[in-house]
Amino acid sequence: MVIKYVAYTQQGHKVQGVLDVAREDQARELLQQENLIPYTLAPVYERKTLVQRFPALFPVNAKELIEFSRGLSSLLRSGISMRDSLNILRDQSSSMGLKEVLRQVIEDIEAGKRLSEACESHRSIFDGYYTRLLRVGEATGGMASTMQQLADALEKNKQMKDKVKAALIYPIISLAVAIIVTIILVTFSLPALVNLLTEFGGEMPTSTMLLIKTSELMEVYRLHIFVAIVLGAGGAWSFSRTNMGSRLKDRIIMKLPLVKGVILRSNLFTLCSTFGTLLQAGIPSVEALRLSRDGINNIVLLAQLDQVIEDAEAGNRLGPSFQSRWPDPPLLSQGIATGEAAGNMIQSLSGLADYYEQEAAKSISAATELIQPAVILLVAAVIGFVGTAVISGIYSSIASIE
Repeated sequence: MVIKYVAYTQQGHKVQGVLDVAREDQARELLQQENLIPYTLAPVYERKTLVQRFPALFPVNAKELIEFSRGLSSLLRSGISMRDSLNILRDQSSSMGLKEVLRQVIEDIEAGKRLSEACESHRSIFDGYYTRLLRVGEATGGMASTMQQLADALEKNKQMKDKVKAALIYPIISLAVAIIVTIILVTFSLPALVNLLTEFGGEMPTSTMLLIKTSELMEVYRLHIFVAIVLGAGGAWSFSRTNMGSRLKDRIIMKLPLVKGVILRSNLFTLCSTFGTLLQAGIPSVEALRLSRDGINNIVLLAQLDQVIEDAEAGNRLGPSFQSRWPDPPLLSQGIATGEAAGNMIQSLSGLADYYEQEAAKSISAATELIQPAVILLVAAVIGFVGTAVISGIYSSIASIE
């Protein structure tokens, strides 16, 4: 603890400062040893910053972690010590969250911990895969190459995730625009037109009547509909965060024709890439497979992998385990069985990772080519229905006037 003191010398001169001690009585003893007469002693409490109080508001993203790993590799290759390298990266980082994490990591290292031990205290940033490779690098003395290996693997996984996200952005934006335009037409623009058509009289077409009823319903129950949508969306989101909701969501995703191919191939790329990287670092196959779980983001696929891990822990070979527990696609189990039999598992996994990376890119491209026209047709159908209903209503009113 830090103690702020005010003391006096034997001649009566006032002296003040701070002492870093374990207890207050130690501070008093130190002052007396310096022939100072203690007057006031007060502990100094460190004020927590906003990042320290609310770390969840300042998350460390994948790009920042990749830049940190690559930067640490370069500094270590230059002969700079681990502590100095971490301080340099902390000072250069523009991420407040990463700055705070590195501050705590540096404190742990100064207290005698290894980098892997210090990073294990921040599992939300440095997962088991990351810290296990750090331990390998510390054991072999090749931290620079290990950090470069981590940076390359993380960047590949990030690129795959970015491709999946990019494929979904355009359809989501288009659908959101269609919904907003429809709400504006039905809620604000249509009521004024409805009043005009009603004054002219005449028999309205079915589409126009349906639109008018929808507009009236939206106007009367506007608040109720808004609250229902918000509560429904919030409830669905909360339910999807539970174990049951996650399982249901992932099962539905794996039954969608277009989405299934993207999710399956991207996860297989991550699995093969991560598994191969861990084996290349010298980690035993069962432990490497267990650490590879962190890269799987679908519960259905994760359950299959857990069954393979159980068989492997029981002493079974990986090839037959994948063939029985994860038969689809067959190329995965065949590639692993071949690599295991030939003794070149790392090369087999590298080839599988390259293959599934290409297949995932093709699936994303195919899904985008099909989803985008479907969304455009949906938007055109919604806007076209509204336009047709309005125009047919106008013509009907004009006919009644004549």
